[in-house]
Amino acid sequence: MTAIASPDLIAKLDHVLKAGSPDLCTRMLQEVAGLFLEDAHRLSARHVEVFDDILIRLSESVELRTLTTLSRSLADLHLVPRELARRLANHDDADVAAPILRACDCIPETDLIDIAWMRAEGHLSAIAGRKAVSQELTDILLMRGDGSVLRVLAGNPGADITSAGLAMMVDAAECDEEIAGALIARKDLPRRVLADLVRRSTPRQQARLLKIARPDIQDAIRAAIDACAARAFANPPATIDDAKARAKAMTKPFSV
Repeated sequence: MTAIASPDLIAKLDHVLKAGSPDLCTRMLQEVAGLFLEDAHRLSARHVEVFDDILIRLSESVELRTLTTLSRSLADLHLVPRELARRLANHDDADVAAPILRACDCIPETDLIDIAWMRAEGHLSAIAGRKAVSQELTDILLMRGDGSVLRVLAGNPGADITSAGLAMMVDAAECDEEIAGALIARKDLPRRVLADLVRRSTPRQQARLLKIARPDIQDAIRAAIDACAARAFANPPATIDDAKARAKAMTKPFSV
């Protein structure tokens, strides 16, 4: 593997970069990335650093399509070129950044937080789909994300959602059945939040939630539905007696 850092290869790299040919850079990037992927499982940390430096230099001169392919190929690896991964995760284009943001374990939490504050829905959805999402990240995603981000977050069992975050989710679920269904499927959903979600749903939505719910929470949903019905029966909507209203209006003093 020391061949990757040989003087001949470094000289070739310098020639490619100076020539400024995007096609040549793309071919060399593909060649070097292929070498890395082939031997990634047995590389030392030093070799990974060498690959990191070379791939970064080559990636600065290639098209977005090539970067997207590179990002996808690196995302699931146990050992990845760290600086390259960070640059890809911070890329302006969501197609390039998303694979790394969604799956790469080496991206620091501080980077993820910065990206969540600065980027748009494509980046946020990718972060929301990570196998583990901290409470701080979920709060940022809930504050900044649109419905698509919230759907991913609600359906991610690895997302650690605070009580305030769950309240925001229930608010969103009132007008988004997919979010409501994803919340119902969460095994960590507190029963009080479940009851609140059911209470704020229409009868049609309640029937749907009961249908898709796990067997172990169906009784709790039925109880919440029954409680809603009992409250509605005990507090019927007020009706206006037209005759009394007219009589009251006629006896009211008229003032100019």
